[in-house]
Amino acid sequence: MIKKFHTDPKTRSPLAYPDHGGNPKAAAKIAGIDPESILDFSASINPLGPPTSVSQLLLETPHLLNEYPDPESAALKKIIAHEENIPENWIRVTNGSTEFIYLLPFLFSKDQEILIVNPFFSEYEKSFSRFGIKVHSHTLSHEQNFQIQIPKLFHQLEAIDNLGGVIIGHPNSPTGNLQTHALKDLTEYCISREITLFVDETFVDFLSTKVSIWNSYKENPHLVIIRSLTKFYSLPGLRIGYGILSPEKNDVISPHQNPWSVNSLAQFIGSEVLSEKSFQDETRIWLQKEKDFVLEELGRLKEIETFFSETNFILFRIRDNNPALSHNLFNHLLFGGILLRNCGNFAGLDESYFRISVRKRKDNQKLLNSLKEFFEKIS
Repeated sequence: MIKKFHTDPKTRSPLAYPDHGGNPKAAAKIAGIDPESILDFSASINPLGPPTSVSQLLLETPHLLNEYPDPESAALKKIIAHEENIPENWIRVTNGSTEFIYLLPFLFSKDQEILIVNPFFSEYEKSFSRFGIKVHSHTLSHEQNFQIQIPKLFHQLEAIDNLGGVIIGHPNSPTGNLQTHALKDLTEYCISREITLFVDETFVDFLSTKVSIWNSYKENPHLVIIRSLTKFYSLPGLRIGYGILSPEKNDVISPHQNPWSVNSLAQFIGSEVLSEKSFQDETRIWLQKEKDFVLEELGRLKEIETFFSETNFILFRIRDNNPALSHNLFNHLLFGGILLRNCGNFAGLDESYFRISVRKRKDNQKLLNSLKEFFEKIS
């Protein structure tokens, strides 16, 4: 969704930013420019995908359009279990990871409370707040590179008597970092207190190393993992995600999932792309090289601070924390055909923060040239 904003006729400064990334058509309409001219750096989708096999698969499966989907997504579930070494009864396939996020509150009673480690994807807070569940925020600092300080976090957790769970991103969005040093301590804490640790691994497929918490805590009932096929396989239009949780928790959520929420094409294509090993390897090798290039070039701009990312997007902030400057940068790029994700609506961040996806070299070079041009003009 994008908030409707108006622009100042002189500065073209918007009064509001898009709520989420990935809606270039709406941004183009509001700005009065051709949507086909926009390079969308606001959505963190793999620019190499979908895998080449997807086009052929779509041609071969028109019959799926007049068939009801399997309400249990059994075939896709079986492939996920095989590829990820997860028992089938620990898997729930959903309409993107977002549907799973909005099923999570059913695991809570109304008197329980949740803590979210921020900055983080805003739909989690919306999901729990919708059910009247109190949400606490533990906000990480850019001065400490958005790394969890365990004593400080545990102090806040101990003060919440009715704590039902903790939510964390690994890798995190929008910061792009991992919490490897803190994750073990946090997991052990949640187990000892018999509360649930929710780990969002939406972007974990982009990493070459196996960092999933599942590898260390297989079949732990106090752990819930959120995954997506949308980002890595570039399939946002099909909406495929899944959760990993104990059979007992799975049974609690099951009655609340809408019937046939995952369509037949999504189930079929999802089953096929998970075995695309060459595509997976190609993406990870390409990403490492291209991300290193973008990080190095961004580092040459003294006007911004860049944060190292483990995944396919990069967070940076304008050192001069001036809202007008942030608006002017956003508009300079938008009217030049480039859409960024402003991160001012993430808890703990302000309008000086922007997130950019890593795209192919030609697109990345255009972004870097536009950033350099903007800062040269204002200096």
